Amino acid sequence: MFAQKPFYRTFPMNLIEKTQMSLNSRNFLLGLALSSAIVTPLSHAEIVLHGTRVIYPSDAREVTLQLSNNGNKPALVQAWIDEGDPKSTPDQSKVPFMITPPISRVEAAKSQSLRITALPNAKQLNQKQETVLWLNVLDIPPRPTAKGEETIPDNFLQLAIRSRIKFFYRPASIKSDANTAAEKLQWRKSGQKLVIKNPTPFHITMTAIYQFDGNKRVDLLPQGLMLSPFSEDQVQLKTTNTAKMSFVNVNDYGGRVEQPINLQ
Repeated sequence: MFAQKPFYRTFPMNLIEKTQMSLNSRNFLLGLALSSAIVTPLSHAEIVLHGTRVIYPSDAREVTLQLSNNGNKPALVQAWIDEGDPKSTPDQSKVPFMITPPISRVEAAKSQSLRITALPNAKQLNQKQETVLWLNVLDIPPRPTAKGEETIPDNFLQLAIRSRIKFFYRPASIKSDANTAAEKLQWRKSGQKLVIKNPTPFHITMTAIYQFDGNKRVDLLPQGLMLSPFSEDQVQLKTTNTAKMSFVNVNDYGGRVEQPINLQ
């Protein structure tokens, strides 16, 4: 038999994160979440999530996430939410949310809705600012069969892919608009650093900060950056030229919006 050797790949934080793992079909659920780094093409996934983030308003009864099986075979799907540890397993999750169904079979070319419901202790989360968690969807393909036979071959390699997206718990007490939060970012230059302050109760995800190096526009954030509420961070500047700088942030709908940077 092939030895089991799990793999893990983290993509830029603003994108859907994927985990690809090698496994034997007889042992595949909770152990799959433990993994190490490997590059995995996104196109390998058959289960596709209809969204790159989930927003849960604190006064909502539930929210739903739609997913589709774009493959030509059924897939087994397992979903859970974690607090930020990509290696955590469903049984280790202590978040105050419940996903229904936690495990489901999705037929080829069919869709499935995941219902997410807050438990009573969700009220213990910070009610003055957003809380970010992570929603995981593990796509487990069917067991292979020998060509022209119904039996499972003795030796085979099977791949499961995990999608991991941000899950934002948003208190109803926050009255400001999350989609205008990026406009309130405060920017200043400190030496060769660009200091960014987030004075809002929202998490702000940026996929790029652009600066001109001569006539060439350079991205200072190739890996992306998420600013927590009421926090600040620094980015290394490429040159001393701060004219016509801009940044790209991700809104609630997963869209990317480019805006100018106005230094204070």
